[in-house]
Amino acid sequence: MARPPSLDALMTTLAERWPALRVDREHFATALDDRGLSATSPRAADVALAGALAAGDPAALAVFDAEIVPDIRGALVRFGRDTDFIEEALQRVRVKLLVGDPAPRVAEYRGRGPLAAWVQIVAIREALMIQRAGRRVASDDELVNIAVTEPVLARTRQIYKAAFATAFREAVAELGERDRTLLRLCFVENAGADDLARLFRVHRVTAFRWLRDARALLLERTRVRFLSSTEIAPSEIDSVMRSLASSLSVPW
Repeated sequence: MARPPSLDALMTTLAERWPALRVDREHFATALDDRGLSATSPRAADVALAGALAAGDPAALAVFDAEIVPDIRGALVRFGRDTDFIEEALQRVRVKLLVGDPAPRVAEYRGRGPLAAWVQIVAIREALMIQRAGRRVASDDELVNIAVTEPVLARTRQIYKAAFATAFREAVAELGERDRTLLRLCFVENAGADDLARLFRVHRVTAFRWLRDARALLLERTRVRFLSSTEIAPSEIDSVMRSLASSLSVPW
C-alpha cells in the first residue's frame, strides 16, 4: 500500500531534525491514527519522539536530555534553586517516564499539547509530591533506612546502631553523584540493570558493573568507618556487613 505523501515528508523532516532517531513508519502511522492525528499535525514529531523514548532508543534519550531536560529544570526552578531538590525531582521524572513494565509512561503521551509541556506537568507533580511529603532529597535517607533496619542490628547495642547509621550515611555522602544515583535507583526505586542501562544510555553489562562497583565501594567505606568509630568486635561488624550485603544484592 502506498503511503500518504505527507507521512513521507514527515519522515524526511524527522530524519533531518534527529538523524540518529529510529522511527518505524508503520508503528508511527498507527500511533498517529490512535491519537486522531495526521502527519501534518504540529504534534506529530513529538509523537515520534515519545514512541522512540518508550522503545528505549538511545538517540531518543539523547534528544530527551538535550531538548527536554532543560525545560524540566526550568519548570522546577519555581520550587527554589536548591540543586539537590531539582536533581531529585528530575531523577523521579526519568524513572516515571522512561522506566516501566510493560511500557514506560511516556507511551501514554497523546499529542494534545507539546511533549515538553506534558513532561513539565509530570515534573511539577513530582516536585509537589516531594514537598507535600516533607521530603527534601530523602532518597539518600531511604538508603540509610534500608541499612539500619538490618535484623542483625536488632541484637546490637543502641550506641552501635547510631554509629552504624552515621558510618553508612557518611559513606553514601562520599560517593560520586553517579554512584549515589545508581544505588538510589536500584535499592529505593527498584530499577534493574535494563532500566539503568536505558536511563544512562549504556549496555546493561556496563550498568550492572557500575552498580556492582558502587555497592562494593559503599560497603567497604561503611565497614571502615564503622570499625574506626566503635569498640564493637570485628566479628560482629562482619556479621552486620554480611547481612547488609545480602540486603543490597545487585540484581542481574
